[in-house]
Amino acid sequence: MFRFDPLQWTVLLRRRLVTGLCAGAALLPSVLWLLPALTRRLAPTLRDQGDFFYPLKLYTADRLRSGQIPLWNPLSATGEPWLANGQSGPFYPPTLLFALPGAALAGGLYLLLHFAVLAWGAWRFLKEETVSDAGSLLGAAALSACGFAASLSVYWNHFAAFAFLPAIAALARGGLRTRSSVLALGALIGLQAMAGSPEMSAASVVLGAALAWTPRAPVPEPAEAPTRHAALRRFGLALALGLALAAWVLAPMAELGVQSDRRHALAAAERDAGAIGGRDLLGSAGFVPPWFGGSYLATLFLPPFALVAAAGAFLERERRPLAVILLVFAAGGLLLAAHGPPGAWLRAVPPLDRIRYPAKALAWTAFCSAMLAGLGVDALRFAPATRRARLGLAVLSVVALAAAAVTPLAFPVRLASGAGAASVGLLAMSGDSPRLRAALAGAAAASLVAALALGLVPLYRFAPEAEIRRCSDDSRLLATIPGRIVTPPMAALAQWTLRDGSFDAAMLRRQRDSLLGYTNLTCRVPDLRTAAPMKTAGAEEIERTIGPAEDPRPSGAASGRVLWTPIPPQRIPSRKIGDFFRAPIAPYRPRLSFVRGYRIEVEPARAWDRAATGGIDLTREVVLDRRPSPDPGGSAEHPLLVARLAEDAPERVVAELTANYAGLLVLTDTFYPGWIAEEDGRRLPILRADGWFRAVALPPGPHRVVFRYRPLSFYAGAAVSAAALLATLVLWGLGEPTRRRGRPAPSRVAP
Repeated sequence: MFRFDPLQWTVLLRRRLVTGLCAGAALLPSVLWLLPALTRRLAPTLRDQGDFFYPLKLYTADRLRSGQIPLWNPLSATGEPWLANGQSGPFYPPTLLFALPGAALAGGLYLLLHFAVLAWGAWRFLKEETVSDAGSLLGAAALSACGFAASLSVYWNHFAAFAFLPAIAALARGGLRTRSSVLALGALIGLQAMAGSPEMSAASVVLGAALAWTPRAPVPEPAEAPTRHAALRRFGLALALGLALAAWVLAPMAELGVQSDRRHALAAAERDAGAIGGRDLLGSAGFVPPWFGGSYLATLFLPPFALVAAAGAFLERERRPLAVILLVFAAGGLLLAAHGPPGAWLRAVPPLDRIRYPAKALAWTAFCSAMLAGLGVDALRFAPATRRARLGLAVLSVVALAAAAVTPLAFPVRLASGAGAASVGLLAMSGDSPRLRAALAGAAAASLVAALALGLVPLYRFAPEAEIRRCSDDSRLLATIPGRIVTPPMAALAQWTLRDGSFDAAMLRRQRDSLLGYTNLTCRVPDLRTAAPMKTAGAEEIERTIGPAEDPRPSGAASGRVLWTPIPPQRIPSRKIGDFFRAPIAPYRPRLSFVRGYRIEVEPARAWDRAATGGIDLTREVVLDRRPSPDPGGSAEHPLLVARLAEDAPERVVAELTANYAGLLVLTDTFYPGWIAEEDGRRLPILRADGWFRAVALPPGPHRVVFRYRPLSFYAGAAVSAAALLATLVLWGLGEPTRRRGRPAPSRVAP
């Protein structure tokens, strides 16, 4: 019979309230950082947000709002697969936030959502290790509000994927005892894969597999703990389910990988860019202020007393195997991200030799250090330890206190860091008073939250929301010019645009007006360059050939019509318009042309080089990968040609023409798997034109040729994803499997 006990319920509610407040406190720093976006309609613009992620996400959301699945982007390079660009995230649910009327609010909510997922995953990981509220708060804050997380948050795809790492680790560490835990892990892996960061997904899988294999300390559980092999097998099933759920994104990404420059290893300079050095390590203790410069991450700030707390995790014998695993992965992340050897040696080993910006490996270091800190606070509070060990930790706390006193940080940040160091030191040397230890643990956690919240506020930069979609008069004019706009290489353009590092409204305008990154998508200006992190082989080769775009022939062959640059051209005449120079590019192959002559070259790179360097007459010839059928041999006595683009949509291009002679219809859009050509329902073979473009052979007469993008990779992936989603829902609805009881063993009667 139920009996209401007011005292018992009061204690229970108080505990729930304290737990809820501690869990929510880990999110306070990110709320403070993003407050201008959430309340004042100011959009976050630091680093790649203003010129890359905002236009990318808003373009995707606009396409989705209009009822289209954005499979192709016709506005960058000579067209590129858009779904295969994992950062676009059409099927990643949080992308729908950018359909909201306010871009600033959408960006703020997108970031805050992932900060919340990051903190929740860390909190759950520690709670499943039976860590107290204070320890869980310290660990969750050390991860979700550290300098690494704050710096990574400007790269939305990597940060979104990183946010799922703690929850994946928590489920894997739990041993996957139930069907629902396996399904939940599969769903998390699938969502992470759809966020668009293969590197973070791979890091999570490797860490999760190691934690699934590691034996867990015995605690009361409703389900029987599986063996190591069973846990690893269930982790494999969850991984397969997650990859299947994300197949509609992963299949096009894999196809792009085969067609891209990532088929080969990156140059050493390219794969080492963004590695961390001594300056970054000094910044982690607060001795160097947040600084981007040429670095990938602005800061790794984490008050040193959090690392002292992390050392305390090794005091508890039962959790020592977990602490060792976390330490190994933390060190592994540092090695992979380190500037120079042995990091450079490791990055030369496949498949690491295809990954840019090695500082992303610090995801392991950030997660493992934070979890060790949470475990360490509890070990200092509860675990028995020798006086010598506790004295050593107290000495390290004094060092952390001294470091907090001399760092060039604002006084409130130094005060909070010093209070945290003192709390950890006193906790290491405190007596047997449970209340005193609880108070010191809580003080350490609160000090860390305050130090991180105040110390990283200056990192975030904002600009008025109106600047995100602003199109100048010049941008609108560029959008109406036939052909494509050519801009300087991204590196030169970025140097001109980001010259003062302010990331304010003026810089945002320079980014928009110069078409830096993906800002051409905002005003629908077709740009011959692309900001895609993984370009098609054709886009990479064309960009290499056109160089600074002051030789009209290569860019003209790719339908470049106008050079638009803030840097004065030296080799071609130009006219200054405001801060920019405009120079016409001719001769050029128009986007749609009809020629009779052709030459054969099977290798795409050689075919493009032949066309771009004047090896053929662009007005009369094209380089093909094979002999066309029908062959446009012969000539018309009185040539007649009328041709136009009747429809020009992202995934559908319609060309109408009338000619009294046979020839080759050349469309200078990217040759890519999935494009088909039809006339009156009849399929036409698409030939490679000039190495990277499309052509179809046509007989004399009127024609209406329809080019459609129907990628098999997407449809096959979508079928796999739909089947995986249906299987997940069915299994979730069936609940946990009922265990059959075996027959009792027959009793043996002694003779």
